Amino acid sequence: MEEDSFQRDPAAPGVELELIRADNPGPMTLQGTNTYVLRDGEQSWVVDPGPLDVPHLTAVIRACGPRPMGVLVTHRHDDHTAGAGTLRRQLQNRTGCEVRLWAADPRAVAGAQTPPSELISENGIVGHVIHLPGHTADSVGLLVEGGRMLTGDTLLGDGSSTVISPPDGSLTEHLQSLAVMRALATDGRISSLHPGHGSVAESPLEALEAIESMIAHREERIDQVRQARAAGALSMDRLLRAVYGEALDPGLRGAAEDSLRAVLDHISRTR
Repeated sequence: MEEDSFQRDPAAPGVELELIRADNPGPMTLQGTNTYVLRDGEQSWVVDPGPLDVPHLTAVIRACGPRPMGVLVTHRHDDHTAGAGTLRRQLQNRTGCEVRLWAADPRAVAGAQTPPSELISENGIVGHVIHLPGHTADSVGLLVEGGRMLTGDTLLGDGSSTVISPPDGSLTEHLQSLAVMRALATDGRISSLHPGHGSVAESPLEALEAIESMIAHREERIDQVRQARAAGALSMDRLLRAVYGEALDPGLRGAAEDSLRAVLDHISRTR
């Protein structure tokens, strides 16, 4: 088969993208987990099934249409993966189609396989799977036909910053992944950002601004930690007070500690 044989048929309709938000809001999930259904004619794919919640999975199944092809999880966390196995079985039972289940680390989701580099329909390429480690080592995104970038938790909506928990998470790799996304946006290949939690960045300019803002936030945090340590804040308690202040919500302390450990790990790697 020739190299360009999977290019999209210019006469084919575009890939549809539907957001179905799970009802699992919280400090880490914001308004809830964003599940995306891609449709190309009768064929469909699901990205991040979300929690094992019957009303949510029922809505996702209804959105898939007659020919579900695959389920892709962007990373290992339960708020994205818990419903994956049930969704796959229900789609197969309902339609009789063979539905693939993909995860960059197949050990993270029972029955999963390593994803292909591209999702392909009868009309050609639907999207490109891009490795974006940092939030977790197995994080991926999907650049959908037309420039819509599904980011998983690599970049959240509404200016929120994703938690990075070493050793699975790495701030060094996260910054590298953000740089990849910035290059794609600067090159005009990203038209909008569709995060795993939070609101969509609807335009190319909003997408680039969101990426640049997160890079600036991470660099500012690194500088804060460097300055705090230079001033003598060497214990975790003192670093937390220096960086986050005295009014840190106790419910967020664990996430804040993880983020500071990620910064310290990054500093030790990049001296």
